Amino acid sequence: MSEESREERPVVELKIDKLVAGGKGLGRYQNKVYFVKYAAPSEIVRVEVIKEKRDYAEGRLLEVLIPSSARVEPLCPYFGVCGGCQLQHIAYEEQVRQKVEIFKEQLQRVGKIRELPPVEAVPSPQPYGYRVRAQFHVEAGRLGFVEDETLRELKGRGEIVDIDTCPILHPRINELIPHLKRVSAEYGSLREVHVTYSPNRDEALIKLISEEPLSEGDLRRIKEELLPPFVVGVGDYKRVLRELVRRNFYGRDYTFISAKGFTYRVSAESFVQNNYLLWDRFIELVVPGERRGYCLDTFCGIGFFTIPFSEKAFFVEGSDMNNFAIADANYNARLNDRPNVAFLRATPSEHMKRHLDKEVDTVIFDPPRSGLDKRDLKVLRELLPDRIVYVSCNPSTLARDLGQILRWGVYRYKKAVVIDLFPQTAHIESVNYLEKIPAEGGL
Repeated sequence: MSEESREERPVVELKIDKLVAGGKGLGRYQNKVYFVKYAAPSEIVRVEVIKEKRDYAEGRLLEVLIPSSARVEPLCPYFGVCGGCQLQHIAYEEQVRQKVEIFKEQLQRVGKIRELPPVEAVPSPQPYGYRVRAQFHVEAGRLGFVEDETLRELKGRGEIVDIDTCPILHPRINELIPHLKRVSAEYGSLREVHVTYSPNRDEALIKLISEEPLSEGDLRRIKEELLPPFVVGVGDYKRVLRELVRRNFYGRDYTFISAKGFTYRVSAESFVQNNYLLWDRFIELVVPGERRGYCLDTFCGIGFFTIPFSEKAFFVEGSDMNNFAIADANYNARLNDRPNVAFLRATPSEHMKRHLDKEVDTVIFDPPRSGLDKRDLKVLRELLPDRIVYVSCNPSTLARDLGQILRWGVYRYKKAVVIDLFPQTAHIESVNYLEKIPAEGGL
């Protein structure tokens, strides 16, 4: 981008009205909406317009003329350059409040849900040092995270932001960064490094995603000579589109975590929630307070919700498409002595189809950001369980799905909880409770 073209960009002054999905501030100027990263509600800001469409524009924050009372100094030296966090400039209590408002707005705007249920907020006990999983990118000697999207837009390309520390990561993962940099310097085909850390066992698993295969000898050397002893296993993987395929592994390819009195095996290919400080509370939100009947847990992973849910249910069957997660889940059922639990590899629609002849009490959904697909919703409408617990990491697709379910006229939206698994970022996690509307004349 030439300096001449930079000078031609208009600069406007805006009042930021609110935050919207993605954590951007929304302001208006001459009947046009402007979206500005790193702004806060009620601020007056100077903004350079970097993208302009007919009905909206994107701006880059140049100066805060009148700051919000909630504005704070970001803790991270890379904030605004690294694209990982969006909200470090806002006091944590206000972050949570804004997320609740964004959540409600998405339900109404996307889902067309007019009557919102009570929405509770559960903040993280700590706003930093909470993440036990990290995905580093490696490029041209740099190890870190993807550059902020506004900078990518300005330059017309993106780079990897080389980091020495990340304040939202668990301190033990930060201790690994200099070791991982040495590994990336010695193995030039490395492109990503994924870390899973168990705070209960003080153990880490590392996945190395490289263009060229790493031999067992390479992995042995990396684990025993380049990494600290709390790394119990190192794997070599290749990326095929969005999937990671294991080529080799040295050491132990699993660790254990504990939550709410339960112990779980977590393999290198399995998923565990990032914020370990909220594991117990998350389980409490999903597990019912009273007895339940026959229940299904789709997208069950390692059985994180399935196993504790079984203490209140007659029987719980979990499903997932990840073979490694299902193997972990079956192991965890035995480990925690839960005989009224079973697991199978299936999509949600396939899983629910198997039970169309049963009276199902509760179905739990915990889908990826894309939400439920049309087949899932079609079979759900045939199954019509008494209750639905929908765990979501994306308010937009949640609103889309719940809007459709509520239009069936069978369920009422009883309650929602925004649980802040991702402080300092714009990500919004929620637990949503639907129950059947009693039949005419029923209790």
